[in-house]
Amino acid sequence: MFQLLIIFAIINFASCQEVLFKNDFLRDSNEWRITGNKVEEPAVHQSYNLNYDMSHYIMFKDNLINSDSKNPSDKSLWYFESPQIIINPNCKYESSECKKNKPIYPTVLTFTMTSFVGDFKRQNNNLNLVKIKNGSNSIVFNAPEYNGELKTFNVPFVKQLWRNNDVMRSQLSDEEFKNIFIGPFIIEILGDWTQGMEVMGLDNVIIWK
Repeated sequence: MFQLLIIFAIINFASCQEVLFKNDFLRDSNEWRITGNKVEEPAVHQSYNLNYDMSHYIMFKDNLINSDSKNPSDKSLWYFESPQIIINPNCKYESSECKKNKPIYPTVLTFTMTSFVGDFKRQNNNLNLVKIKNGSNSIVFNAPEYNGELKTFNVPFVKQLWRNNDVMRSQLSDEEFKNIFIGPFIIEILGDWTQGMEVMGLDNVIIWK
């Protein structure tokens, strides 16, 4: 069922043309930061081209490996974190204000990623590829299989493919899913794929209508 939803979302994405948010990092890191490492700090901007698929990008490396012999997976995962993104003003779900302003709900998130260092045969377990946070609310999208090579990820905004980050309430309601895009929110994209140290690059982060 999930595979069919992903295929449908990709087909739907093929007709998408309007960009709601974009960071291509041509001049700087666009205020993206790194979370989950020893300290929170700015992502590093790189002015290089990689086969024209990544041209001027941000990167970072693992500074904290928190694991033990019983569980080799890293317990402290780091992410690329966006600045605040606003595609809709604040309003309550299905309120008269929201209905009047007709909120925009995105269709797909795309981004390009590659590894420079890392053993992708020894990956961490139960990874979330993307987190979206809006205030105290947070939703997550499971990570697919990935070998660390240069790849463009397509993450469809289909409610059934996302879950609540609260493990006690994993299923999302329509209200929870749509409210994530009302008012300011942030995106976190996984950098900490492996059980050891990795160096990851990220480029062309786009939210499509």
